[in-house]
Amino acid sequence: MLEGKLIKFYREKEGFTQGELVQGICSVTHLSKIERGITEYSGEITFLLSKRLKIDLETEVIRYNKLNEKLTEWHEAMIMQRTQEVEILKNEIEQETLKDLPDYLILYRLLLSKYYLFTNQLEKAKQLIFTLNKQEHSLPAYEQNLLKHVLGIYYFLSAQFNDCIQILKSIDQTQYNHHEFYYHLAIAYHSIHSNITSYYYAEKALHYFRRTLNILRIIDTETIMIAQLNAKELHDFEDTKRKYDSLLKLCDACKAQDRKAKLYHNLAFEHSRRKLYREASDIYQTAMRLITTENPHYLTTFESYLSACHKGKLLPETELISLAKEGLQLCKKRNDRRFVDFQLLLYLFQKQEIRYYQYIESTALNHFRDSGYNILVDHYEKKLFHYFLKHNETEKALNLAESLLKGKRSFYDYE
Repeated sequence: MLEGKLIKFYREKEGFTQGELVQGICSVTHLSKIERGITEYSGEITFLLSKRLKIDLETEVIRYNKLNEKLTEWHEAMIMQRTQEVEILKNEIEQETLKDLPDYLILYRLLLSKYYLFTNQLEKAKQLIFTLNKQEHSLPAYEQNLLKHVLGIYYFLSAQFNDCIQILKSIDQTQYNHHEFYYHLAIAYHSIHSNITSYYYAEKALHYFRRTLNILRIIDTETIMIAQLNAKELHDFEDTKRKYDSLLKLCDACKAQDRKAKLYHNLAFEHSRRKLYREASDIYQTAMRLITTENPHYLTTFESYLSACHKGKLLPETELISLAKEGLQLCKKRNDRRFVDFQLLLYLFQKQEIRYYQYIESTALNHFRDSGYNILVDHYEKKLFHYFLKHNETEKALNLAESLLKGKRSFYDYE
């Protein structure tokens, strides 16, 4: 029974042994049964026990139930992306002693991990998640699946997309009703350029967010879906721009600056793909002005901006080199895996052809394979193949060609 759990919790918190607490009230055996909830007991006994512990059991039962409600509200606020409410609830929950009760301790720590991810505190999240992961098989079903979801988000934010997909797909949907994880699957598949699968999960996420009236996540999901329309071939550009303009206006209505930055990034990318580099660079700069350098998406936009400036010959080489070094330093400071992208840009801008291709061969390709960036693996393998041919490194070129062919499947292979 709940009263027994509360008595045990406060007894241990105050450092009483069972014998010390029951002296003059009841037997140790009776207290043990009360704490385990396996016996009937009189109100007089629990009154005397709680008085000795200096607690009011009725008040504690109310607090216990309210904490359950607050933890649920905190999780919902994170899903709904209500930042101010998330912070208020976190502060209230942190003041609650009962959060350390065994009933709530694991759930509280899982939600705290998700909070750290929500606020881009990846190192704090990592330490807590991997501590909890050691207990995975002893957790109740709901907490097991919440742990998988939180771990999946961590893998995504750490650019470990294959690991993200693997863990999220292992979630048991019959035991876990927060279908927000469909969105995280959609963005993970988007990141490895598996566009049809990304669109599939985005549609499932969109249905969930519409059903729960989650406007901000509707913006997120529709952003992903527009990207998939342009993935394999260029969608009608005027229609694409209209879709982005509609979502940008919705961001203004919701005062969602970070989402506006992502939309501008994607819109800039669509201009860059169409070789409209001047327009792309201007829009990338607009995106960067909307967020701080601490935002996890800043480096992605910064790298894309430098690439557009290089392709469009919009900045002098000295400035490009300086900016690439700045990006590299930011990556190293934050231990961000995108340092590979900036290192490649730096060698490219410095016209260090040998070091550029050596770095692709020795570091970049393995990095992109591990992260699941299949489209970048294809891109750089082809560049490396042509480089080997150009420099008469025939054996390396043939080995790479063999690797390329092994990784491809014909349409008819699926028959």
